[in-house]
Amino acid sequence: MSWTSRTPVAWLQLSHKPMRLLAAIAGVGFANVLVFFQMGLSGALYDSQKRPIQEINGQLVMVPRRYSNLGEPLNMPRAQLVRALGVDGVQAVTPLYIGNVDWINQDTRQKKQALLFGVSLDNPALKLPVLQTQRSALQRPNSLLFDSASKKGAGPVAQTLAAGQPYDTEIRGQRAQVVGLFQLGLTFAADINLITSSTNFQTYLPEQNNDDIQLGVIQLKPGVSASRVKQTLETFLEPSVQVLTIQQLLDREVAHWQRNTSFGLIFNLGVLVGLAVGAIIVYQILYSDVGDHLGEYATMKAMGYGDRFVVAIIVQESVILASLAFFPSVLMAMGLYQILVRSTGLLVTMSISRAVVVFGLTLVICGASGWLATGKLRRLDPAEVF
Repeated sequence: MSWTSRTPVAWLQLSHKPMRLLAAIAGVGFANVLVFFQMGLSGALYDSQKRPIQEINGQLVMVPRRYSNLGEPLNMPRAQLVRALGVDGVQAVTPLYIGNVDWINQDTRQKKQALLFGVSLDNPALKLPVLQTQRSALQRPNSLLFDSASKKGAGPVAQTLAAGQPYDTEIRGQRAQVVGLFQLGLTFAADINLITSSTNFQTYLPEQNNDDIQLGVIQLKPGVSASRVKQTLETFLEPSVQVLTIQQLLDREVAHWQRNTSFGLIFNLGVLVGLAVGAIIVYQILYSDVGDHLGEYATMKAMGYGDRFVVAIIVQESVILASLAFFPSVLMAMGLYQILVRSTGLLVTMSISRAVVVFGLTLVICGASGWLATGKLRRLDPAEVF
């Protein structure tokens, strides 16, 4: 008898007790939602950390050798970046200044941590269109741009600008005036993102040496190989700095949050807990099903059907449970993602690849639980039953 020919038998076994079937579907679906939730949060974390890097206006970046992530900037001499101009294929270089500052909500006087980016207005290190449209405004002293996706506790910045007025606050005791908005998105490194000119950056962080930068952006001529230029630069630059492609910088950012923080461990444990919950529920349901129909299975074995046949029925029941529970759990997870987006500002989306991975994990876990639930059945001797 083929695998598909067993389907009616497996379905009859499951549907024989509708309430037990519904409880099993609800349990496996709940476990799937837990897995989706953890994967959604971890995906949002890594995607949010990559957004500033994806906006870098260049093909290569120069960073200190000890660089770990964008939220913990380290200094390096600007002269090292200038040396890259002499390499064939390099079109231009531009610094990106990065610093951590406190932002003050003028209404509540509450402080929020902000990540401040300083760019050269002649050749911005970030390819945000607002840097061109607001160039003249950023040339004014103490002016800066505010990320509209920042946390709400920052104050009514967007509303004030929409009313045609700049938003005045202070940064590290210095007057600061928001003259425009951009959208980059929240990161776990800070609650707020700010952009200002390189001149104003020095105003807010006067302890920074004028000759030091945190990240250097290298722009290549069209058609030039980034890997070739990178190899050339590595032959004469000081050991204290290194050159990375944009993809390598993205990989390092994700690796930092996965390996050097507790986030990666927490999210992975959450996925394991969700899978374990689903496995236990399926095992209990199918183990009870085997016990309820032990006489029927003993009769089948006495008629000559082998262990492989009867075990396949139970495993197929587990696959049916996984399939029935998956689609409702996807809909519930999508609704949960929308709640997270509205409440946190993080970009949490349901991707096809994530859905496929969760469905595959669900099939594997349910199938394994089904096989374990047949332990009594595989050891069953019909003579003992009759």
